[in-house]
Amino acid sequence: MTSIGLSAFEGCSGLTSVVIPNSVTSIGREAFWCCYNLQSITIPSSVTNIGKEAFHGCSSPTSITVEKGNICYDSRNDCNAIIETKSNKLIFGCKNTIIPNSVTSIDDYAFFSCYRLTSITIPNSVTSIGYHAFENCFGMKSVYIPNSVTNIGNGAFIYCRGLTSITCEANTPPTISLYGACFVDVNKSIPVYVPANSVAQYKVANEWKDFVNLQAISTTYALIDGESYNNNSQIEGYDISYTRNFTNTKWQALYIPFSMSYDDWKNDFDIAYINGIRQYDMNDDGAIDETIMDVIKIKHGSLIPNTPYLIRAKTTGEKTITVNNATLYKAEENSIDCRTTIAEYTFTGTYSTIPASTLIANNYYAMGDGSLVITDGTSDLKPYRWYMKIDARSPMYNVSLDAKTITINVIGDEETTGVSQLQITNDELSIYDLNGRRVNEKSLKAGFYIKNGKKVIIK
Repeated sequence: MTSIGLSAFEGCSGLTSVVIPNSVTSIGREAFWCCYNLQSITIPSSVTNIGKEAFHGCSSPTSITVEKGNICYDSRNDCNAIIETKSNKLIFGCKNTIIPNSVTSIDDYAFFSCYRLTSITIPNSVTSIGYHAFENCFGMKSVYIPNSVTNIGNGAFIYCRGLTSITCEANTPPTISLYGACFVDVNKSIPVYVPANSVAQYKVANEWKDFVNLQAISTTYALIDGESYNNNSQIEGYDISYTRNFTNTKWQALYIPFSMSYDDWKNDFDIAYINGIRQYDMNDDGAIDETIMDVIKIKHGSLIPNTPYLIRAKTTGEKTITVNNATLYKAEENSIDCRTTIAEYTFTGTYSTIPASTLIANNYYAMGDGSLVITDGTSDLKPYRWYMKIDARSPMYNVSLDAKTITINVIGDEETTGVSQLQITNDELSIYDLNGRRVNEKSLKAGFYIKNGKKVIIK
């Protein structure tokens, strides 16, 4: 069998499962239309064409999978949906669908009659919602529409009578056809949250104006230390707070999704940026005896969001940092790095918990008790922090011989803007071998060395 024809299983309400063999390349239009009790769907890698509304009205699936290797469709990120790979269009979803932030549109009838769906968050990558996309989803209680959506198709939310709230962050009300009937049978007294500066526009926009309880979206966002942060869109004009309990006044890792200026933290904290790494081989045996990370306290300017920093509280206890009318950036695991001639040090921020087992397995360093140390496996790495890994740049360098504890050195009280790039700060009066390792001047062996930026020879 190579194809499933038009309406082949239409209305087979008793069908609960189906196995499509790898010989099938095409599934016809409305092939499984209104198979109400079909619970799991697996699309083999051989399928290259799925007809319009092939699963229209299948309200019961809890699992939707496209086998790996399919060149036309996918279920990226285990999203429980069918996505057309080339167009990034979600063509069919279910109650367990989590729409990936790479999807750019939701197809017509994608969630038609999915009455078990209770809520949906549409990511900021989506620009359009197809007609009748959520028709008859009467179990849906809430829907979130991001700022990126510019167009909503006819009947997209028709008969979603269970809705108790709608949040639409689009500054310009998404376009709905004059005869679109997008929200028919939706309670028009439910709260519809829209940007504060756009309430007046929604009050006159087609269909949006029918809602009598338009409210401004709250402009406060509270970040709690230790709780994962997974916001996938950039949000402007928010009052942001970040709360963290400081049990000591030593240096700790800091990684936050917003910017703040020196005036926001100067009374309660010191914040520093990573300036470089120095290595010491005091007895010239090839092993690193000491590694020091130089940091510089920031005295002016602002922090760069999603960038690793260090923070030190001036007193212990629970503290909250607050910034007003700020931009909240989406969650990203960004990295910065610095290097010597033999090793590269990469610092990567995280907004999710990293288990201690992962830290150990990868020989990651993390801040602990004021130093940068390889974890002992007793604790996980919390969100809003960063970890460091070391990679060899020279075949002669053995990472396993590196120091297990890296001490923190604060360089003077230099004036800085807080936006400086990483720099390597080596003491010009020190002596280094040709691999970039600092050596003891009193016990030099014959060979070539670097002193004060110049090559010297010891005979």
